[in-house]
Amino acid sequence: MNHVLELRYRRLLRAYPKDYRTEHGEELIGTLMEASRPGAHRPSVRETLHLLAGGFTARVRATRASGVPPWTDGLHLGALIVTVLTFAQLPVLPYFIYPVWTALGIVLMVALVRGWMRVAAPLATVAAVWTSWPMVQGFHIPVLDIGPMYGDLAPVAPYWVVAAASAVLAVRRAGEGRTSGKARWWGATMPARSPWWLLVPLAGWALQLTQVPMWEPVWVVSRAGIEVVALLLVLAATLAVRDGRWALAAAVYLLPGLVYLAENLLVTGARGFLYWSVLTALVAASLLAARRVHAKA
Repeated sequence: MNHVLELRYRRLLRAYPKDYRTEHGEELIGTLMEASRPGAHRPSVRETLHLLAGGFTARVRATRASGVPPWTDGLHLGALIVTVLTFAQLPVLPYFIYPVWTALGIVLMVALVRGWMRVAAPLATVAAVWTSWPMVQGFHIPVLDIGPMYGDLAPVAPYWVVAAASAVLAVRRAGEGRTSGKARWWGATMPARSPWWLLVPLAGWALQLTQVPMWEPVWVVSRAGIEVVALLLVLAATLAVRDGRWALAAAVYLLPGLVYLAENLLVTGARGFLYWSVLTALVAASLLAARRVHAKA
């Protein structure tokens, strides 16, 4: 029986980062086995929470990009989140309306995931300029149906946020050989991120097959719940690891939403104000926590 329990606990331990398993694995297994014996002392709620907090802290530390300042890592993560969510909402299925624009978005997302900011920056700029073209006065080009164009600030704000962040990250030099000019011009200026991020737009496009409008209550409530939980985790990560990169990423993510709120301020109802107030308060709390951590360092 004990052998079965040990195998089960070792499988559970695989959820923790490798470094944490190496350092605390046998100790954790021993504690769990001791608690599993008949009549043994059961871990208290406080001990359980402490164990979970330790695992969460170790997991968050494992997600930090190495070799770059925290602010660049946070800016990169924020730009990636905004990009994948923006293109996840692009109408792609069941009718393939914008094949060229979808291809541009896929290349942009791959470039961001790989850290190729000198590729991502011009693509993001093209996307921002194209979507904003109806608002540009004094210019005229033939109408090419390659992608969406908007006449309001809110829909184009995500594109400009990504373009600005990508431009900042594209001019920095990182890694051996890049300062000497030996690296390719399109080489990574940021560490690569998990390719799992590319599943976000794929999931968004797959949901379009249901043909349920995104403004339906089920989608609105689901997205609000996910956002609140994610921002609570950002606050917890900032406090646990004493690092402000996730707070900065959350602020980058929230910025296009605040532009939308400002543009639709007069028609926003009480629920809308409550929603944006909660998100803003969580991001502000994370930024404040990050600043206090930085001040104590």
